[in-house]
Amino acid sequence: MTILWIFFEVAGTIAFAISGALVGISRRMDIFGILVLALSTAIGGGIIRDVLVGNIPPNSFKSPLYIALTALTTLIIFIIYRQKLLNYRSKQKIRKYYLVADTLGLASFTVTGTTIGFSTYPQYPLLSITLGLVTAIGGGIIRDILAQRIPSVLQEEIYALPSILGACVYLLIANFNLFLAVPISFLAVFIIRIIGIYYRLNLPKVN
Repeated sequence: MTILWIFFEVAGTIAFAISGALVGISRRMDIFGILVLALSTAIGGGIIRDVLVGNIPPNSFKSPLYIALTALTTLIIFIIYRQKLLNYRSKQKIRKYYLVADTLGLASFTVTGTTIGFSTYPQYPLLSITLGLVTAIGGGIIRDILAQRIPSVLQEEIYALPSILGACVYLLIANFNLFLAVPISFLAVFIIRIIGIYYRLNLPKVN
């Protein structure tokens, strides 16, 4: 489970670093601004999660791995766009790249956050769901606020709902098979989010 947890933590970090960097590029920020958005997205939710469970200092500061991965990912994205290595057609797909990366990060961090809650306080399922949600959406909210836009979770296609449902799936399965709970929860979040994007599903709004 430790290896599997680290895998999803790394996958989520890279995926959210990509989405954060792409937002920075779309807002025409310099390399430092892009890096700040990437770091906020990639490790922001995890820091909030660790503080809530009393894991001080947070994992992101105990090991240089996550910050290094985020910095390297940001540098690669920056060079690709700076050197114009993408053609016009590819640049037009930036929205799709962002959504795919954001969805992978959402699913990965939902799993890692819920796992922390379940392994630390299994008697409090609501805490596990909350940690999964906070880990998944916390960094994105910080990123959007820094980019001066309304957080995606508050207005776009179903975003928080897949994370909540994925965390619930995790808890239901974990009581019988902890190993299967991780990939099934990941797939649940990913599929629900992709369906929401494809069919442009939204939660009810006031007209």
